Amino acid sequence: MKKFKHVWLAALLMASTFGFTACDDDDDKGNDASSSNPAIEVVAKAKKHDTAILLCTFGSTFKESIKTYDNILADYEDAFPDADVYLSFTSRTCVNRVYAETGIDRFPPDLWLQALGSANYKKVAVQSLHIIPGEEFLSLMNTDVKKEFMIKQFPHIQVAKSPCLVYNEDDVQAVSEVLYDHYKDNLADKKQIVLLMGHGNPDKNYNANSKYTEVEEAMQALATNKNVFVGTVDYGDMLFWPLDKDEQPLPTPNAESVYSKLTKYCEDNNLQPSDITISLAPFMSIAGDHAHNDLWGIEDGDDFSAATPGADACWRLKLLKMGFKISTVESHNGSVDKCTINGLGDYPSIRKIWVNHLKDIYNDADEWQTGEDYQ
Repeated sequence: MKKFKHVWLAALLMASTFGFTACDDDDDKGNDASSSNPAIEVVAKAKKHDTAILLCTFGSTFKESIKTYDNILADYEDAFPDADVYLSFTSRTCVNRVYAETGIDRFPPDLWLQALGSANYKKVAVQSLHIIPGEEFLSLMNTDVKKEFMIKQFPHIQVAKSPCLVYNEDDVQAVSEVLYDHYKDNLADKKQIVLLMGHGNPDKNYNANSKYTEVEEAMQALATNKNVFVGTVDYGDMLFWPLDKDEQPLPTPNAESVYSKLTKYCEDNNLQPSDITISLAPFMSIAGDHAHNDLWGIEDGDDFSAATPGADACWRLKLLKMGFKISTVESHNGSVDKCTINGLGDYPSIRKIWVNHLKDIYNDADEWQTGEDYQ
C-alpha cells in the first residue's frame, strides 16, 4: 500500500490533461454553501464521530443496486465503528434520478467533501469503489480530493486515500481467486466458458485497462482449461468486435476482442460454438445499465437474427448468433427476462477486499495527510 502514495503526482498531471466526462454537470455552487449544498444539512444531522469515511462510486439508477450499496455501507460501518460512513455518486445524472425515484440522497463527492469539512471532521478517509485506477478514479482522488478539498478548501483536515478494487498485483490475484472459486465447477468443463464484461477506459493512455487482461490471465492460470475471458464495453481493443474511429465495425477483429478470443478457444479445443455454454457476468461494482442492457439485453427478447458480432446488439444476442448457448443457471426458472445478475459488490469476499484496502492504511499515521503537506 505504500506504493499507492507515489503515483499521485504523475496521476494528477494525467487527470488534468484528460477531462472527466461522466455526466453533464452544473458546477456553479454559488456563494452560500449552506443553501446550495444540501449535503451540509444531512451531514450536520448524521455526525456522531470525528472521522468520516466517504465511499465513492459512479452510481446507478437501477433499484436493484440499492441492496448492493446497502451491503457495502454495512460492511464499512461494521469494520469502522469509530467513523461515520457516507456514499457518494460521481455521476450527477445518477444522483438526480435516484433521488427522484427513491428519495435517497447520494450527492457527488465535491458536495459531500464540502459538507464533511463544514461539519468539522478531523479526519476523512476516501474509499474508491471503482474497479480499475482509470479516469474516474484519478479525477476523484486528484481533483475532488487533493486539489479542491485538501489544498483549496480544508488544508487542516487529515485525509487518507484508499484505492480501487484492482489496484496492484495482490488485488488482481485476490479478485481472481474469488471469481474462480465461484465459477470453478463451470470452469472444470471444457465445454463451458465464463465471460466477464468490464467497463474500460476508452482512451488508451489509461494503462488501467491492462488490469482486465491481468485478471483474465490470473483466472486462466487457475482454470486448467483457460476458459475464462474478460472484455469491455468501452475500451476499443477489448470490445466484442473492434470499431474504427467513426465507431464503425472494422473488417477484421483484433486478437484482444471478445470475438477473437472465443473463436480461438473453439479452434484450439476442436469445438464448435454449439458445443459450448457461456456464463455471462459484469466485471463491475454493481449490475446496472451496462449489465442489463449491453451484456444481457434483458428487454431485447431472443431474436438474434440481426445480432452479428459487429452489430449494435447486446453480448447475449451476439453470442447466440455465433451459435453459443447461454447459461441461465443463476436466473429464476431459467427465464432470461427474470435473470438475477450479480455485480462484484454482491460478493461478500470481493467487498472484503475493498474493506481491507482501507484497513491497511487506517491506523497508519503516515497514510493520513493534509493539504498543508502538499503546500
